[in-house]
Amino acid sequence: MHIPDGMLSPSVVVATGVVAAAGFLVGVRGLERRLRDRTTVLMGTMAAFIFAAQMVKFPVGPGVAGHLMGGTLAAVLLGPWAGAVVIGAVLIVQCFLFGDGGLMALGANFINMGLIGAVGGYAIYAPIRRAIGGQRGVLLGAIVAAWFTVLLGAGAFAIELAASGFGKFPMVLGWMALVHAAVGVGEALITGLVLRFLLLTRPDLIQDAEPVPASKTIRWGQVAAAGLIVALSVAVFLGPLALLWDRPDGLEFVMERLGLGEGGSSPLPSPIPDYQMPGLQHVQAATAAAGLVGTLVVFVIGLTLARAFARGVPEGVRPDVA
Repeated sequence: MHIPDGMLSPSVVVATGVVAAAGFLVGVRGLERRLRDRTTVLMGTMAAFIFAAQMVKFPVGPGVAGHLMGGTLAAVLLGPWAGAVVIGAVLIVQCFLFGDGGLMALGANFINMGLIGAVGGYAIYAPIRRAIGGQRGVLLGAIVAAWFTVLLGAGAFAIELAASGFGKFPMVLGWMALVHAAVGVGEALITGLVLRFLLLTRPDLIQDAEPVPASKTIRWGQVAAAGLIVALSVAVFLGPLALLWDRPDGLEFVMERLGLGEGGSSPLPSPIPDYQMPGLQHVQAATAAAGLVGTLVVFVIGLTLARAFARGVPEGVRPDVA
């Protein structure tokens, strides 16, 4: 659900840009209260995994496909604001390196997928988790939140488009809600499967998990290596499969259906346009190479942000959720 350039008016671009910048700064400042090693590793691996997973499309209906947004998943592992920073890092790399999502629409995309996906998703997830409790609460809360955040993000886009003077709001909202209700099912299933795997293997990676016994040492280097290997595998082996589903995503489908165009070209050239590595003739190989590069770049950015801003907390003090 990446908005391209040319679809939002200048006033909406400015407004969403200001809100997005403020939200991103709040998230970055919140990293100062986080455990440094844990935050560094999880921000890097989650950014890499979400980037790679977003390359993989899944069919949701005739002529339309969806992909993971990942905000709720990031928030469950990292907390709402750190999760939003992860999505912001992914969106920045997608925009500047691959031309996926417009530069002028970067603020709106961060609001729709980062702030709504992670901060809004955590607001839905947390009370459900507390009410049900245990691992079941984590799983059900995340599944419900993941589905709702896709709908909320779709609704936010309808508002942004209407404020820009394009399309009739009820019509756009209706189509966006209809299509993204199906996309949300895929989001919820992927989020649930990933968390189910983590709950079975590494429940200590979940935000607010039970403290790890003093006798058990978490080897964060191994966690980072394992997470990066998984992300790279998804990007290299599953990313090219998106070519088999040559269908527009939910937003593109609605725009085509309503005759609202496809947006304009980006003012900045993309080094790796459309996830195709220049110089490689084989399409699948070019996609795999682009995914490999993008995953590594996002991983490094996630690590760097956490290392730069996560200052740690005193021994025995529980960090604030951020």
